[in-house]
Amino acid sequence: MTHAGASGLRRGGPAVVLLAAAQVLVVFDTTVFTVGLPWIAVRSQMSFQGLTWLLSVYSVCFAALPVLAGALGEAIGQRRVLMGGLALSSLAAVAAAVTADSEVLLASRAVQGVAAAVITAGALALIDSTHPEGPGRDRALSVHFAVVACAGPAMLLPTAMLLDASMRGETVFWLQAAAGAVLLVLTPVVLTESVPLPAAGARVGRAALGVVPLGFLAWFADWLGGHSVSATTVVVIAVAGALVPSALGLLGRGERMPELFARLDRERAAFGGYTVVALLASGLAGVLYALTLALQVIGGLSVMQVGWALLSTVAGVLLGCLVLPRLAARIGLGAAVAGACGVAAVGFVLLSREDAFRFADVLLPLLLVAFGCAVLALPAGFARSGSGALPRGLNSSRQLGAGLGVSLFAGIVSVAMQRIPASAPTGDSYKHYKAFMTGAVRDCFELGVALCSAGAVVALLTLPRRRFPAPAADPTLSGGAPAGTAGSPGSSGR
Repeated sequence: MTHAGASGLRRGGPAVVLLAAAQVLVVFDTTVFTVGLPWIAVRSQMSFQGLTWLLSVYSVCFAALPVLAGALGEAIGQRRVLMGGLALSSLAAVAAAVTADSEVLLASRAVQGVAAAVITAGALALIDSTHPEGPGRDRALSVHFAVVACAGPAMLLPTAMLLDASMRGETVFWLQAAAGAVLLVLTPVVLTESVPLPAAGARVGRAALGVVPLGFLAWFADWLGGHSVSATTVVVIAVAGALVPSALGLLGRGERMPELFARLDRERAAFGGYTVVALLASGLAGVLYALTLALQVIGGLSVMQVGWALLSTVAGVLLGCLVLPRLAARIGLGAAVAGACGVAAVGFVLLSREDAFRFADVLLPLLLVAFGCAVLALPAGFARSGSGALPRGLNSSRQLGAGLGVSLFAGIVSVAMQRIPASAPTGDSYKHYKAFMTGAVRDCFELGVALCSAGAVVALLTLPRRRFPAPAADPTLSGGAPAGTAGSPGSSGR
Protein backbone atom coordinates (compact mmCIF):
# COMPACT_ATOMS: atom_id res chain seq x y z
CA MET A 1 0.00 0.00 0.00
CA THR A 2 1.30 3.47 -0.81
CA HIS A 3 0.86 6.35 1.54
CA ALA A 4 -0.46 9.83 1.28
CA GLY A 5 2.78 11.74 1.37
CA ALA A 6 2.71 15.35 2.49
CA SER A 7 -1.05 15.63 2.29
CA GLY A 8 -1.45 12.58 4.50
CA LEU A 9 1.04 14.05 7.00
CA ARG A 10 -0.88 17.30 7.23
CA ARG A 11 -4.09 15.39 7.81
CA GLY A 12 -2.63 12.86 10.22
CA GLY A 13 -4.00 14.45 13.41
CA PRO A 14 -7.52 15.14 12.07
CA ALA A 15 -7.53 11.66 10.54
CA VAL A 16 -6.91 10.05 13.94
CA VAL A 17 -9.72 12.15 15.44
CA LEU A 18 -12.19 11.32 12.67
CA LEU A 19 -11.40 7.60 12.75
CA ALA A 20 -11.74 7.57 16.53
CA ALA A 21 -15.10 9.36 16.18
CA ALA A 22 -16.24 6.70 13.69
CA GLN A 23 -15.30 4.00 16.21
CA VAL A 24 -17.20 5.84 18.96
CA LEU A 25 -20.23 5.93 16.64
CA VAL A 26 -20.06 2.12 16.37
CA VAL A 27 -19.98 1.79 20.16
CA PHE A 28 -22.75 4.37 20.55
CA ASP A 29 -25.01 2.28 18.33
CA THR A 30 -24.41 -0.82 20.46
CA THR A 31 -24.91 1.11 23.69
CA VAL A 32 -28.16 2.71 22.51
CA PHE A 33 -29.69 -0.72 21.97
CA THR A 34 -28.37 -2.09 25.28
CA VAL A 35 -29.63 0.87 27.31
CA GLY A 36 -32.82 1.28 25.30
CA LEU A 37 -33.95 -2.37 25.40
CA PRO A 38 -36.85 -1.66 27.84
CA TRP A 39 -38.13 1.13 25.58
CA ILE A 40 -37.68 -1.07 22.49
CA ALA A 41 -39.55 -3.94 24.19
CA VAL A 42 -42.55 -1.71 24.95
CA ARG A 43 -42.52 -0.05 21.52
CA SER A 44 -42.17 -3.21 19.42
CA GLN A 45 -43.88 -5.69 21.78
CA MET A 46 -40.90 -8.06 21.52
CA SER A 47 -40.26 -10.93 23.93
CA PHE A 48 -37.03 -11.31 25.88
CA GLN A 49 -35.92 -13.91 23.33
CA GLY A 50 -36.57 -11.46 20.52
CA LEU A 51 -34.58 -8.76 22.30
CA THR A 52 -31.71 -11.20 22.74
CA TRP A 53 -31.77 -11.85 19.00
CA LEU A 54 -31.33 -8.11 18.41
CA LEU A 55 -28.01 -8.41 20.23
CA SER A 56 -27.02 -11.75 18.74
CA VAL A 57 -27.62 -10.94 15.06
CA TYR A 58 -25.46 -7.84 15.46
CA SER A 59 -22.61 -9.76 17.11
CA VAL A 60 -22.73 -12.52 14.46
CA CYS A 61 -22.38 -10.02 11.59
CA PHE A 62 -19.73 -8.04 13.47
CA ALA A 63 -17.67 -11.19 14.10
CA ALA A 64 -18.01 -12.64 10.59
CA LEU A 65 -17.00 -9.73 8.39
CA PRO A 66 -13.73 -8.06 9.51
CA VAL A 67 -11.47 -10.04 7.18
CA LEU A 68 -13.76 -9.52 4.17
CA ALA A 69 -14.06 -5.80 4.93
CA GLY A 70 -10.29 -5.45 5.01
CA ALA A 71 -9.90 -7.35 1.74
CA LEU A 72 -12.52 -5.18 0.02
CA GLY A 73 -10.67 -2.09 1.18
CA GLU A 74 -7.45 -3.37 -0.36
CA ALA A 75 -9.26 -4.02 -3.64
CA ILE A 76 -11.33 -0.84 -4.09
CA GLY A 77 -9.89 1.61 -1.53
CA GLN A 78 -10.22 1.74 2.24
CA ARG A 79 -11.86 5.17 2.26
CA ARG A 80 -14.64 4.00 -0.06
CA VAL A 81 -15.30 1.02 2.20
CA LEU A 82 -15.37 3.22 5.31
CA MET A 83 -17.82 5.60 3.64
CA GLY A 84 -20.00 2.64 2.71
CA GLY A 85 -20.03 1.52 6.33
CA LEU A 86 -21.00 5.01 7.54
CA ALA A 87 -23.81 5.16 4.98
CA LEU A 88 -25.15 1.76 6.09
CA SER A 89 -24.97 2.82 9.73
CA SER A 90 -27.03 5.95 9.09
CA LEU A 91 -29.62 4.10 7.01
CA ALA A 92 -30.06 1.42 9.67
CA ALA A 93 -30.48 4.09 12.36
CA VAL A 94 -33.19 5.78 10.28
CA ALA A 95 -34.99 2.43 9.91
CA ALA A 96 -34.93 1.93 13.70
CA ALA A 97 -36.26 5.46 14.23
CA VAL A 98 -39.23 5.31 11.85
CA THR A 99 -40.67 1.87 12.59
CA ALA A 100 -41.47 -0.37 15.53
CA ASP A 101 -41.84 -3.52 13.41
CA SER A 102 -39.79 -6.31 14.98
CA GLU A 103 -38.66 -7.78 11.64
CA VAL A 104 -37.43 -4.40 10.43
CA LEU A 105 -35.60 -3.88 13.71
CA LEU A 106 -33.93 -7.26 13.36
CA ALA A 107 -32.87 -6.49 9.79
CA SER A 108 -31.56 -3.08 10.83
CA ARG A 109 -29.46 -4.67 13.56
CA ALA A 110 -27.93 -7.06 11.02
CA VAL A 111 -27.09 -4.09 8.79
CA GLN A 112 -25.61 -2.27 11.78
CA GLY A 113 -23.42 -5.29 12.48
CA VAL A 114 -22.17 -5.23 8.89
CA ALA A 115 -21.57 -1.47 9.12
CA ALA A 116 -19.70 -1.82 12.42
CA ALA A 117 -17.38 -4.48 10.97
CA VAL A 118 -16.69 -2.36 7.88
CA ILE A 119 -16.07 0.85 9.86
CA THR A 120 -13.79 -0.84 12.39
CA ALA A 121 -11.70 -2.63 9.78
CA GLY A 122 -11.50 0.40 7.49
CA ALA A 123 -10.51 2.80 10.24
CA LEU A 124 -7.40 0.84 11.14
CA ALA A 125 -6.35 0.43 7.51
CA LEU A 126 -6.73 4.16 6.87
CA ILE A 127 -4.23 4.95 9.62
CA ASP A 128 -1.70 3.36 7.25
CA SER A 129 -2.79 5.76 4.49
CA THR A 130 -2.41 8.90 6.59
CA HIS A 131 0.70 8.00 8.63
CA PRO A 132 4.04 6.86 7.18
CA GLU A 133 5.62 3.84 8.83
CA GLY A 134 7.44 4.71 12.05
CA PRO A 135 6.80 6.25 15.47
CA GLY A 136 3.98 8.50 14.23
CA ARG A 137 1.97 5.56 12.93
CA ASP A 138 2.64 3.53 16.06
CA ARG A 139 1.41 6.41 18.20
CA ALA A 140 -1.73 6.74 16.08
CA LEU A 141 -2.34 2.99 16.34
CA SER A 142 -1.93 3.07 20.10
CA VAL A 143 -4.36 5.97 20.45
CA HIS A 144 -6.88 4.24 18.18
CA PHE A 145 -6.75 0.91 20.01
CA ALA A 146 -6.99 2.68 23.38
CA VAL A 147 -10.12 4.52 22.18
CA VAL A 148 -11.61 1.21 21.01
CA ALA A 149 -10.96 -0.40 24.40
CA CYS A 150 -12.35 2.54 26.39
CA ALA A 151 -15.31 3.52 24.20
CA GLY A 152 -17.73 0.79 25.36
CA PRO A 153 -17.84 1.58 29.08
CA ALA A 154 -17.30 5.31 28.52
CA MET A 155 -20.35 5.69 26.24
CA LEU A 156 -22.94 4.20 28.62
CA LEU A 157 -23.32 7.31 30.80
CA PRO A 158 -23.71 9.90 27.99
CA THR A 159 -26.06 7.54 26.14
CA ALA A 160 -28.24 7.17 29.23
CA MET A 161 -28.29 10.95 29.65
CA LEU A 162 -29.35 11.39 26.03
CA LEU A 163 -32.15 8.84 26.34
CA ASP A 164 -33.33 10.45 29.56
CA ALA A 165 -33.23 13.97 28.13
CA SER A 166 -34.81 13.16 24.78
CA MET A 167 -38.00 11.64 26.28
CA ARG A 168 -38.43 9.76 23.00
CA GLY A 169 -36.14 6.92 21.94
CA GLU A 170 -36.52 7.80 18.27
CA THR A 171 -34.63 11.06 18.88
CA VAL A 172 -31.46 9.16 19.78
CA PHE A 173 -31.64 7.08 16.60
CA TRP A 174 -32.09 10.24 14.53
CA LEU A 175 -29.05 11.69 16.31
CA GLN A 176 -27.07 8.59 15.44
CA ALA A 177 -28.11 8.83 11.78
CA ALA A 178 -27.12 12.52 11.68
CA ALA A 179 -23.72 11.81 13.26
CA GLY A 180 -23.05 9.12 10.66
CA ALA A 181 -24.01 11.51 7.87
CA VAL A 182 -21.67 14.20 9.20
CA LEU A 183 -18.77 11.74 9.37
CA LEU A 184 -19.63 10.58 5.86
CA VAL A 185 -19.32 14.15 4.55
CA LEU A 186 -16.07 14.80 6.45
CA THR A 187 -14.36 11.57 5.42
CA PRO A 188 -13.29 12.61 1.87
CA VAL A 189 -12.18 16.00 3.23
CA VAL A 190 -9.98 14.65 6.04
CA LEU A 191 -8.84 11.28 4.72
CA THR A 192 -6.79 10.42 1.66
CA GLU A 193 -7.76 7.35 -0.33
CA SER A 194 -5.57 4.27 -0.15
CA VAL A 195 -4.23 2.90 -3.42
CA PRO A 196 -5.80 -0.47 -4.36
CA LEU A 197 -3.33 -3.32 -4.19
CA PRO A 198 -2.54 -5.48 -7.23
CA ALA A 199 -4.26 -8.86 -7.28
CA ALA A 200 -6.36 -7.87 -4.24
CA GLY A 201 -9.46 -9.26 -5.95
CA ALA A 202 -8.28 -12.82 -5.38
CA ARG A 203 -7.97 -12.12 -1.66
CA VAL A 204 -11.56 -10.82 -1.62
CA GLY A 205 -12.74 -14.19 -2.88
CA ARG A 206 -10.80 -16.07 -0.21
CA ALA A 207 -12.02 -13.69 2.47
CA ALA A 208 -15.62 -14.14 1.31
CA LEU A 209 -15.27 -17.87 1.80
CA GLY A 210 -14.19 -17.19 5.39
CA VAL A 211 -17.40 -15.32 6.21
CA VAL A 212 -19.40 -18.55 6.48
CA PRO A 213 -17.22 -20.30 9.10
CA LEU A 214 -16.71 -17.10 11.08
CA GLY A 215 -20.44 -16.39 11.06
CA PHE A 216 -21.18 -19.99 11.99
CA LEU A 217 -18.72 -19.75 14.88
CA ALA A 218 -20.44 -16.65 16.23
CA TRP A 219 -23.88 -18.23 15.78
CA PHE A 220 -22.67 -21.43 17.43
CA ALA A 221 -21.47 -19.40 20.42
CA ASP A 222 -24.99 -18.00 20.79
CA TRP A 223 -26.55 -21.44 20.34
CA LEU A 224 -24.11 -22.99 22.79
CA GLY A 225 -24.85 -20.42 25.46
CA GLY A 226 -28.58 -20.86 24.99
CA HIS A 227 -28.83 -24.65 24.70
CA SER A 228 -26.10 -26.25 26.79
CA VAL A 229 -27.19 -28.35 29.77
CA SER A 230 -25.01 -26.26 32.06
CA ALA A 231 -22.67 -23.31 31.90
CA THR A 232 -19.86 -25.74 32.69
CA THR A 233 -20.28 -27.20 29.20
CA VAL A 234 -19.88 -23.74 27.71
CA VAL A 235 -16.74 -23.13 29.78
CA VAL A 236 -15.15 -26.44 28.77
CA ILE A 237 -15.82 -25.99 25.05
CA ALA A 238 -14.71 -22.34 25.04
CA VAL A 239 -11.45 -23.06 26.86
CA ALA A 240 -10.73 -26.17 24.79
CA GLY A 241 -11.29 -24.22 21.58
CA ALA A 242 -8.91 -21.50 22.77
CA LEU A 243 -6.15 -23.98 23.62
CA VAL A 244 -6.39 -26.08 20.45
CA PRO A 245 -4.06 -23.91 18.31
CA SER A 246 -1.36 -23.96 21.00
CA ALA A 247 -1.67 -27.72 21.44
CA LEU A 248 -1.44 -28.33 17.69
CA GLY A 249 1.57 -26.01 17.54
CA LEU A 250 3.36 -28.20 20.09
CA LEU A 251 2.70 -31.22 17.87
CA GLY A 252 4.22 -29.34 14.94
CA ARG A 253 7.68 -29.38 16.54
CA GLY A 254 8.28 -32.97 15.50
CA GLU A 255 9.67 -34.06 12.17
CA ARG A 256 7.49 -34.71 9.10
CA MET A 257 4.42 -33.18 10.66
CA PRO A 258 1.49 -31.88 8.56
CA GLU A 259 2.11 -28.38 7.21
CA LEU A 260 -0.69 -26.87 9.33
CA PHE A 261 0.93 -28.12 12.53
CA ALA A 262 4.37 -27.01 11.36
CA ARG A 263 3.07 -23.53 10.52
CA LEU A 264 1.39 -23.23 13.92
CA ASP A 265 4.74 -24.02 15.49
CA ARG A 266 6.68 -21.58 13.30
CA GLU A 267 4.20 -18.76 13.84
CA ARG A 268 3.04 -19.75 17.31
CA ALA A 269 3.78 -16.30 18.77
CA ALA A 270 1.56 -14.56 16.21
CA PHE A 271 -1.22 -17.13 16.57
CA GLY A 272 -0.87 -16.86 20.34
CA GLY A 273 -1.21 -13.09 20.20
CA TYR A 274 -4.35 -13.30 18.08
CA THR A 275 -5.84 -15.95 20.40
CA VAL A 276 -5.17 -13.97 23.58
CA VAL A 277 -6.69 -10.82 22.09
CA ALA A 278 -9.81 -12.73 21.00
CA LEU A 279 -10.21 -14.24 24.48
CA LEU A 280 -9.83 -10.93 26.31
CA ALA A 281 -12.17 -9.16 23.86
CA SER A 282 -14.77 -11.87 24.54
CA GLY A 283 -14.47 -11.33 28.26
CA LEU A 284 -14.61 -7.53 28.10
CA ALA A 285 -17.58 -7.37 25.70
CA GLY A 286 -19.41 -10.05 27.70
CA VAL A 287 -18.88 -8.44 31.09
CA LEU A 288 -20.16 -5.07 29.87
CA TYR A 289 -23.35 -6.73 28.61
CA ALA A 290 -23.91 -8.95 31.66
CA LEU A 291 -23.04 -6.33 34.26
CA THR A 292 -25.18 -3.62 32.68
CA LEU A 293 -28.12 -6.00 32.97
CA ALA A 294 -27.25 -7.32 36.44
CA LEU A 295 -26.71 -3.96 38.10
CA GLN A 296 -30.16 -2.82 36.98
CA VAL A 297 -32.15 -6.02 37.61
CA ILE A 298 -30.34 -7.42 40.65
CA GLY A 299 -28.66 -4.37 42.16
CA GLY A 300 -31.57 -2.00 41.52
CA LEU A 301 -29.32 0.71 40.05
CA SER A 302 -30.52 3.24 37.53
CA VAL A 303 -28.94 3.41 34.10
CA MET A 304 -27.15 6.58 35.20
CA GLN A 305 -25.63 4.82 38.21
CA VAL A 306 -24.54 1.93 35.98
CA GLY A 307 -22.84 4.42 33.68
CA TRP A 308 -20.92 5.96 36.57
CA ALA A 309 -19.88 2.50 37.80
CA LEU A 310 -18.56 1.46 34.39
CA LEU A 311 -16.27 4.49 34.24
CA SER A 312 -13.90 2.50 36.47
CA THR A 313 -13.40 0.29 33.41
CA VAL A 314 -12.03 3.27 31.49
CA ALA A 315 -9.64 4.01 34.35
CA GLY A 316 -8.46 0.38 34.33
CA VAL A 317 -7.75 0.41 30.59
CA LEU A 318 -5.79 3.66 30.81
CA LEU A 319 -3.80 2.35 33.78
CA GLY A 320 -3.00 -0.81 31.83
CA CYS A 321 -1.88 1.25 28.83
CA LEU A 322 0.59 3.05 31.08
CA VAL A 323 1.92 0.00 32.93
CA LEU A 324 1.85 -2.98 30.57
CA PRO A 325 4.20 -1.71 27.80
CA ARG A 326 6.94 -0.93 30.34
CA LEU A 327 6.34 -4.22 32.14
CA ALA A 328 6.60 -6.14 28.86
CA ALA A 329 9.89 -4.40 28.08
CA ARG A 330 11.28 -5.56 31.45
CA ILE A 331 9.99 -9.13 31.80
CA GLY A 332 8.97 -10.08 28.25
CA LEU A 333 5.66 -9.96 26.42
CA GLY A 334 4.60 -13.50 27.40
CA ALA A 335 4.94 -12.94 31.13
CA ALA A 336 3.39 -9.47 31.00
CA VAL A 337 0.35 -10.59 29.00
CA ALA A 338 -0.10 -13.70 31.17
CA GLY A 339 0.02 -11.51 34.27
CA ALA A 340 -2.54 -9.13 32.78
CA CYS A 341 -4.84 -12.07 32.00
CA GLY A 342 -4.43 -13.25 35.59
CA VAL A 343 -5.40 -9.83 36.94
CA ALA A 344 -8.52 -9.84 34.74
CA ALA A 345 -9.40 -13.34 35.97
CA VAL A 346 -9.20 -12.11 39.59
CA GLY A 347 -11.61 -9.32 38.68
CA PHE A 348 -14.09 -11.85 37.29
CA VAL A 349 -13.74 -13.96 40.46
CA LEU A 350 -14.63 -10.93 42.58
CA LEU A 351 -17.63 -10.17 40.38
CA SER A 352 -18.96 -13.72 40.81
CA ARG A 353 -19.26 -13.36 44.62
CA GLU A 354 -22.68 -13.29 46.26
CA ASP A 355 -24.24 -9.86 46.63
CA ALA A 356 -21.58 -8.30 44.39
CA PHE A 357 -24.05 -6.21 42.40
CA ARG A 358 -24.01 -2.96 44.37
CA PHE A 359 -22.33 0.17 43.09
CA ALA A 360 -19.32 0.06 45.40
CA ASP A 361 -18.86 -3.72 45.01
CA VAL A 362 -18.14 -3.63 41.27
CA LEU A 363 -15.65 -0.75 41.08
CA LEU A 364 -12.50 -2.68 42.04
CA PRO A 365 -13.39 -5.87 40.07
CA LEU A 366 -14.13 -3.81 36.96
CA LEU A 367 -10.85 -1.94 37.39
CA LEU A 368 -8.98 -5.28 37.51
CA VAL A 369 -10.80 -6.74 34.50
CA ALA A 370 -10.17 -3.60 32.47
CA PHE A 371 -6.50 -3.44 33.51
CA GLY A 372 -5.97 -6.94 32.13
CA CYS A 373 -7.95 -6.18 29.00
CA ALA A 374 -5.69 -3.19 28.29
CA VAL A 375 -3.70 -5.79 26.34
CA LEU A 376 -6.25 -5.01 23.59
CA ALA A 377 -4.74 -1.50 23.31
CA LEU A 378 -1.13 -2.61 22.77
CA PRO A 379 -0.65 -3.53 19.09
CA ALA A 380 2.73 -1.78 18.89
CA GLY A 381 3.97 -3.76 21.89
CA PHE A 382 3.19 -7.03 20.12
CA ALA A 383 5.10 -5.94 17.02
CA ARG A 384 8.09 -4.61 18.94
CA SER A 385 8.46 -7.89 20.85
CA GLY A 386 9.05 -9.78 17.61
CA SER A 387 5.90 -11.88 18.02
CA GLY A 388 4.86 -11.26 14.42
CA ALA A 389 1.31 -10.36 15.47
CA LEU A 390 0.25 -7.36 13.36
CA PRO A 391 -2.30 -4.65 14.17
CA ARG A 392 -4.77 -5.65 11.43
CA GLY A 393 -4.75 -9.27 12.56
CA LEU A 394 -5.12 -8.18 16.18
CA ASN A 395 -8.02 -5.94 15.18
CA SER A 396 -9.79 -8.78 13.37
CA SER A 397 -9.23 -11.03 16.38
CA ARG A 398 -10.69 -8.37 18.66
CA GLN A 399 -13.79 -8.05 16.48
CA LEU A 400 -14.27 -11.81 16.35
CA GLY A 401 -13.74 -12.14 20.09
CA ALA A 402 -16.16 -9.32 20.94
CA GLY A 403 -18.85 -10.87 18.75
CA LEU A 404 -18.33 -14.30 20.29
CA GLY A 405 -18.35 -12.87 23.81
CA VAL A 406 -21.68 -11.09 23.42
CA SER A 407 -23.17 -14.21 21.80
CA LEU A 408 -21.97 -16.50 24.61
CA PHE A 409 -22.98 -14.25 27.49
CA ALA A 410 -26.32 -13.31 25.96
CA GLY A 411 -27.06 -16.98 25.31
CA ILE A 412 -26.38 -17.92 28.94
CA VAL A 413 -28.70 -15.18 30.20
CA SER A 414 -31.36 -16.09 27.63
CA VAL A 415 -31.56 -19.74 28.64
CA ALA A 416 -31.85 -18.73 32.30
CA MET A 417 -34.84 -16.56 31.47
CA GLN A 418 -36.49 -19.45 29.64
CA ARG A 419 -36.26 -21.61 32.77
CA ILE A 420 -38.29 -19.25 34.95
CA PRO A 421 -41.44 -21.15 36.01
CA ALA A 422 -44.46 -19.77 34.19
CA SER A 423 -46.71 -21.00 37.00
CA ALA A 424 -45.02 -18.96 39.73
CA PRO A 425 -47.46 -16.90 41.87
CA THR A 426 -47.72 -13.27 40.84
CA GLY A 427 -46.11 -12.04 44.03
CA ASP A 428 -43.15 -14.38 43.56
CA SER A 429 -42.55 -13.72 39.86
CA TYR A 430 -39.98 -10.99 40.41
CA LYS A 431 -38.25 -13.09 43.07
CA HIS A 432 -37.93 -15.98 40.59
CA TYR A 433 -36.75 -13.61 37.85
CA LYS A 434 -34.09 -12.11 40.10
CA ALA A 435 -32.89 -15.52 41.33
CA PHE A 436 -32.50 -16.96 37.83
CA MET A 437 -30.82 -13.78 36.62
CA THR A 438 -28.35 -13.93 39.52
CA GLY A 439 -27.39 -17.51 38.65
CA ALA A 440 -27.01 -16.70 34.96
CA VAL A 441 -24.80 -13.67 35.60
CA ARG A 442 -22.56 -15.69 37.91
CA ASP A 443 -22.24 -18.31 35.17
CA CYS A 444 -21.18 -15.49 32.81
CA PHE A 445 -18.50 -14.29 35.20
CA GLU A 446 -17.22 -17.83 35.74
CA LEU A 447 -16.91 -18.08 31.95
CA GLY A 448 -14.94 -14.84 32.09
CA VAL A 449 -12.56 -16.42 34.61
CA ALA A 450 -12.06 -19.38 32.27
CA LEU A 451 -11.46 -17.18 29.21
CA CYS A 452 -8.86 -15.04 30.99
CA SER A 453 -7.16 -18.09 32.52
CA ALA A 454 -6.96 -19.72 29.08
CA GLY A 455 -5.46 -16.47 27.77
CA ALA A 456 -2.76 -16.62 30.44
CA VAL A 457 -1.87 -20.22 29.48
CA VAL A 458 -1.74 -19.38 25.77
CA ALA A 459 0.46 -16.36 26.47
CA LEU A 460 2.95 -18.41 28.49
CA LEU A 461 3.05 -21.16 25.84
CA THR A 462 3.40 -18.98 22.76
CA LEU A 463 4.44 -15.37 23.30
CA PRO A 464 8.11 -14.26 23.45
CA ARG A 465 9.66 -14.40 26.90
CA ARG A 466 12.74 -12.35 26.13
CA ARG A 467 12.96 -8.72 27.11
CA PHE A 468 13.10 -6.03 24.46
CA PRO A 469 14.21 -2.40 24.72
CA ALA A 470 11.50 0.12 25.47
CA PRO A 471 11.51 3.04 23.01
CA ALA A 472 12.81 6.35 24.23
CA ALA A 473 10.26 9.10 24.54
CA ASP A 474 10.28 11.55 21.65
CA PRO A 475 9.23 15.03 22.85
CA THR A 476 8.60 16.15 19.26
CA LEU A 477 5.72 13.71 18.84
CA SER A 478 2.21 14.52 19.98
CA GLY A 479 -1.05 12.70 20.14
CA GLY A 480 -1.36 11.53 23.72
CA ALA A 481 -0.36 7.90 23.23
CA PRO A 482 0.21 5.81 26.36
CA ALA A 483 3.78 5.80 27.60
CA GLY A 484 6.08 3.28 25.99
CA THR A 485 3.93 2.43 22.97
CA ALA A 486 5.63 4.36 20.18
CA GLY A 487 8.47 3.46 17.91
CA SER A 488 7.90 -0.17 16.99
CA PRO A 489 9.36 -1.34 13.72
CA GLY A 490 7.09 -3.54 11.69
CA SER A 491 3.78 -2.54 13.27
CA SER A 492 2.28 -1.23 10.11
CA GLY A 493 -0.23 -4.02 9.79
CA ARG A 494 1.37 -5.15 6.58
